[in-house]
Amino acid sequence: MDFKSLYCFAELIRLQSFSATASALNLTQPTVSKIIQALEEELGVPLLCKENGRKKRQVQPTAIGEEVYRHALNLLHERDLLLARIDDYRHVKSGTLRLGLALFGSDLLSHALFDFHHKWPDIELSFLEQGSLAIEQSLRNNELDAGQLLAPVHEDFDSITLCDYPLVVLMPKNRARHDALTLKSLQHEPFILFGAGFSLNETIQTACRNQGFTPNVVCRTGQWNLVADMVAHNMGIALLPEYYARKINPDVFAAIPLVDPEIRWQLTMAWKKHQRPTPALRAWLDVVREAFGRRNKSNQIIRPSEKKGVVITRFQTTAFPVKNGKTA
Repeated sequence: MDFKSLYCFAELIRLQSFSATASALNLTQPTVSKIIQALEEELGVPLLCKENGRKKRQVQPTAIGEEVYRHALNLLHERDLLLARIDDYRHVKSGTLRLGLALFGSDLLSHALFDFHHKWPDIELSFLEQGSLAIEQSLRNNELDAGQLLAPVHEDFDSITLCDYPLVVLMPKNRARHDALTLKSLQHEPFILFGAGFSLNETIQTACRNQGFTPNVVCRTGQWNLVADMVAHNMGIALLPEYYARKINPDVFAAIPLVDPEIRWQLTMAWKKHQRPTPALRAWLDVVREAFGRRNKSNQIIRPSEKKGVVITRFQTTAFPVKNGKTA
């Protein structure tokens, strides 16, 4: 059984005529009959009903013929998809891939970008480095092929989850008095928030309003290391993704779990849903799926390049070495 035979049978059922099928496939009518007969013999079942017990067959599928027809359509569709992907692969040789990189979280993509360039060295990578709100607008304006957006993403986009971390309260270690904090307990603290265009700002401010207060914002910046410096100099506290809290010096800072409510930083790679991806974008999404498909039980990504991290539990902050993606 081959695709040509299945296609001939599917066309026969669709067109309801041997002569019309022969014309559509540029074959003779006897050739179409022979193909159908050979397919029936190979499968060992009648695919077409016979007219009043006579040898002449109607273009009316039998019960099993109906099933063969449905499966044939699925197989032919899958074949077309495969051929399209192969064609895309052959044509991914040059061009430009336009990516929106969030100011918080772009370093998550380092290894994926290296892998992509290694596989497709002639594709130019063009980056727009902004907050996720600006990236979303650029995606809508077709100025980007894909970009990092904070979840939940709008229904206009498809997405792949890159990470999912809780926010923690960052403060100088000498000020830490509690093993966990509620958001309401921070209402009188000065807040260091992120720059304009950060979706995370809206998430934090909405959570504060839901707890009955408006945060006292003393500074806004898009650089997490500058946030840490300001916290170290007692300018205020910050709500920082645990991913970044792992990178700071545990002898200087305390990263305290936020327990009521828990606020999560879930970053995605998103692209427009109802728009055919370019070959370069398809190749990039394949790399992203491969890079971020494997997660540990806590649904957190630990990169092999990270030599040291900070584990933040509900009750304490502890430094530990990391080797090959596992705790030593």
